[in-house]
Amino acid sequence: MPFRETSGILTDSEHANPAIEADVIMTAAVAGFTAARFIDNQPVRFDLNPADQAEWGSFERVINKLNAAVEPYVRARGAEGSIKADFAPRFDPDHRGVIMGVYQLAGRTAPIRLTEPVLTEKGRTLYDRIRRNQTPQYVGVGAYTGFVDNPNTEGNTEPVGPRSTARFRIPDAAADGSEQSPVHRWLPATNSPVWPLRLRRGTRSDYVPWGMLGGESAAMEADPRLPPAANRADQLTALIESQGMAYVDRPPERNDVVGYTHGMIQAVYQAYSLGPACVPYEIAVGDQTTKLASCFPCTMFITALGYPPSSTHLGRGESWAPLYAPYNPGAGYAPNESAVIRDLNAAWTTACGVWLRYGIGVLREAKVTDSHAAAVADLVNFVEARRDDPTVCATLILDALTVHQKESVRIDQTLEYSQ
Repeated sequence: MPFRETSGILTDSEHANPAIEADVIMTAAVAGFTAARFIDNQPVRFDLNPADQAEWGSFERVINKLNAAVEPYVRARGAEGSIKADFAPRFDPDHRGVIMGVYQLAGRTAPIRLTEPVLTEKGRTLYDRIRRNQTPQYVGVGAYTGFVDNPNTEGNTEPVGPRSTARFRIPDAAADGSEQSPVHRWLPATNSPVWPLRLRRGTRSDYVPWGMLGGESAAMEADPRLPPAANRADQLTALIESQGMAYVDRPPERNDVVGYTHGMIQAVYQAYSLGPACVPYEIAVGDQTTKLASCFPCTMFITALGYPPSSTHLGRGESWAPLYAPYNPGAGYAPNESAVIRDLNAAWTTACGVWLRYGIGVLREAKVTDSHAAAVADLVNFVEARRDDPTVCATLILDALTVHQKESVRIDQTLEYSQ
């Protein structure tokens, strides 16, 4: 079956605006995640990059808007809670540092000092090689490398890493990877207003594929400071590859959707494959990373699987995607990896259904900006019309993430509260 090709994510009308629809979907996801945590009597904290001190006022406004929308919703359901805002742990260029997935099912807690995780001897050796950039890995903007410490004494006893963000072509399927999924991933229709920005400069029909990082800069002149190419988008693609990101699968075309699977996500799949004693980490690397915090899409995935991160930011999770098949660069596949991917994706898909539906409930009762009110109604109608589809909410979240923007900006543009 083809991708779901419509003008907007939620509607196919001539007035559809994918950016506004993505704002509403991701605001609902953040609000619903928060509401569900409060209803389960769990805390919620979102952190700002410590390098962005000047943005604290704007960030605090966003948190206040979220609290104003979520608190009455959960209070009416017999719960309470208030989002805490802080700065993420700072990236330490000398010690590097980690984001830890706290394995709740095994009763683990985050380390007191994120720059000094307690590791096995083999794990420490690999960790030191990763943090010193002595292994092939992506080291550009937002460079975080997945790593799994393995204390097993029988069977596979090797730590896993490095696992950098990798780019994949997304299979034509919904969030659970099944070819029979009711709702398929979204690809903007050929007449959608999003495409002109992705038309390569100097061409008439050569477009950058949907979801590609920097793809919206295809019509811009080349930057002399970047690798040689005819346009800015292709320069960024070449730069990211030169910085170590793996581009898996054949070169994508316009009718493809591209996704990026982060290192921590890959580490979680591996930790589950190896057993409950194994601990996933994400290590900040390179010289362009300043925070130790997971993006919100990663947070949703690892929280759904019992690994809430030690810190979460509301920046960009551009074209984030789970794995759909085993990916082990330079190594073989364990016999159970396909089953692990299937089961973890199914658990995440279920959690997305809970969170997005909670978020829709929040938005229906909240003060929404005039510019986004119609998209809230479209989101309600889209999900309600597919109420029996377990994949619809996860698929919409993935589709929204292909419209690149900070989650904090999306929330600010969707909610009307000001405090």
